[in-house]
Amino acid sequence: MEKKYFITPVILIMFIASCSFTTVEQEQNGLEDQEVISSEVTLSEPKAELSRTLVIYSGRKESLVREIISEFVHTSGVKVDVRYANSAELSGTLILEGMNSPADIFFSQDPISLGKVAKEGLFDQLPLNILENVPNWAIDKNNYWVGTSGRSRSLVIDVRDVEESELPNDIYGLADEKFRNRLGLAPTNSSFIAMVACMLELDGEEKVLNWLTKINGLGYVEYPKNSPQVAAVAAGELDIGMINHYYTLRVLAENGDEPIKNVYLDEGCGAMVMPAGIGILSSSQNKPEALAFIEFLHSKSVQEIFTNTIYEFPLVVGIQPNALLPDINSLNTPPNLDWSALSFWQEKAVELIVQTGF
Repeated sequence: MEKKYFITPVILIMFIASCSFTTVEQEQNGLEDQEVISSEVTLSEPKAELSRTLVIYSGRKESLVREIISEFVHTSGVKVDVRYANSAELSGTLILEGMNSPADIFFSQDPISLGKVAKEGLFDQLPLNILENVPNWAIDKNNYWVGTSGRSRSLVIDVRDVEESELPNDIYGLADEKFRNRLGLAPTNSSFIAMVACMLELDGEEKVLNWLTKINGLGYVEYPKNSPQVAAVAAGELDIGMINHYYTLRVLAENGDEPIKNVYLDEGCGAMVMPAGIGILSSSQNKPEALAFIEFLHSKSVQEIFTNTIYEFPLVVGIQPNALLPDINSLNTPPNLDWSALSFWQEKAVELIVQTGF
């Protein structure tokens, strides 16, 4: 029997958990193999005025964005403190803190966590010159947050043990007896929660509850994060993982001979393409610095880091996606997803994940 890791308490407290701050300015000289990013950003205010400490709540993993943030410190002269945690946790924390939050920016892995903060009225609307950098599907409908890069849900498979022909068209097809003891997933990950929220919006609570119950009964292997699933599939310990696409591509970029590949589902929320994104808190005392940071993330050099180092989809026009990425227009994300509507389903998604024993 496959080993299951019971981490339900993590989900139950995910909206109030706290994490320590990291002063990026103090750490940047100690980073090993730091990549120098040539910033082309135009700051919103004169550099001499950007002198206070910018506080970033980051749902993006430190390993993914630390060097980008460090280069912003270096090129702008802005001091930065970063609080790293799960995006869903941080959205809950921001709501609890309200207008007393020390945060200036919420940098989220997923749009649904951003939407929860937006519907509480805690973000400023962003200026048009910021919003015009990215496509409409990666912008909040009320202009409270903007996308920074894109990622798709996908399956990673062991090509030695899995035939693509046996895979279903959508995520619901994985709740089948033939996949018993073959699946891995990360139910506390914000992207998994976002996928379940999407399923609730499009398909209703009864169908989603039934799917979660069936998946739970199939002897799945639980992971706290997506990346261990890819390692387990590559090692032959797991046949199929439910992940964000870029984890597989990062492994293949290092070793193209690994017996793994991404499979992008034909329809439904298991094929959704989501923007990672960012918003500025209304309570921020450092709004020029916050705008400068968003402009930096949209600069050509940083967009190239997102696509060539993290293997996400660049969102700014004119940036060439990495060759390992599929054509974003070939992916079958549900059309016209309303990120604000999906944010209403986040708590219900967490509730059902807990209720079904994950």
